[in-house]
Amino acid sequence: MTRFNFFRPTIMPSPYTEYKEFQPAPFLRPYICCYWLAAPYKKQAPRYSYDIIPDGCTDILFEYERLHQMSTLTYYGIFDGYFRTSGEYNPDKITFGIRFYPGSSAYFIRETAKSTAQSMVDLNLLNNSFIQQLSDHLQNAKGIAEMISGCDEIFTEALEDQVHLRQDPTLNNILFKIVSRRGTATVEEISREEVIGSRKMNRLFEERIGLSPKKFSQVIRFQSILNDWVRHPSRSDFAEAYYDQSHSIKDFKKRTGKNPSHLKVSDFYNTVFHSSDNI
Repeated sequence: MTRFNFFRPTIMPSPYTEYKEFQPAPFLRPYICCYWLAAPYKKQAPRYSYDIIPDGCTDILFEYERLHQMSTLTYYGIFDGYFRTSGEYNPDKITFGIRFYPGSSAYFIRETAKSTAQSMVDLNLLNNSFIQQLSDHLQNAKGIAEMISGCDEIFTEALEDQVHLRQDPTLNNILFKIVSRRGTATVEEISREEVIGSRKMNRLFEERIGLSPKKFSQVIRFQSILNDWVRHPSRSDFAEAYYDQSHSIKDFKKRTGKNPSHLKVSDFYNTVFHSSDNI
């Protein structure tokens, strides 16, 4: 079942790095949004900072410094506002990412989503055979194509062992309603339609999503409006999805760190999957 084949999050990559996305194997596409690769431009500022916006997804980041063969493996939990990060120019460093659709990281990350929300977790500190297998593969892979093919095998095998999680119709139905309705459905409406109490729904979201249903819906609403604007920048009516213009400005500033008038379409990544692993 492809829950999110109609949902493509819009991201705001670092202006100091070159960025590409790659599709996972077909079996993984209901769960993994994409693999992605970022590497520094040849000429840029020695030190820099940039903002990361919420997209409703979570990521595993493998950062590898080729000259000294040093690496880190970090899990970025879900968040509902932008956060600022910094870096420094290093031509020998690459970042390989695995982006999970909402709720899908639970098949691989054993901690509850609530405990990893709004935070970054050093996966090398977890005593987890799956994480160790993934880390070993990424460190020993010769090139991006080998990273991707190996991840396809590792994640497919892990999913086949998680049948009880993959067959979670309640969460699947709730997520489908939130995303397909662009984050506008209320918790009360979904609770009534799915015949599930709001407390039970909140517990389910704490365990598998990391945000409350209401906050997660707000992120999806923001993403839907942002995606419309990126595709049709001549339109200026994105604020109509909010109660009023001041509310829209406040919400966009919370999610992007900027007023809408300061945003440019070029700030965002227009999803095009790549077949080449060169960057």
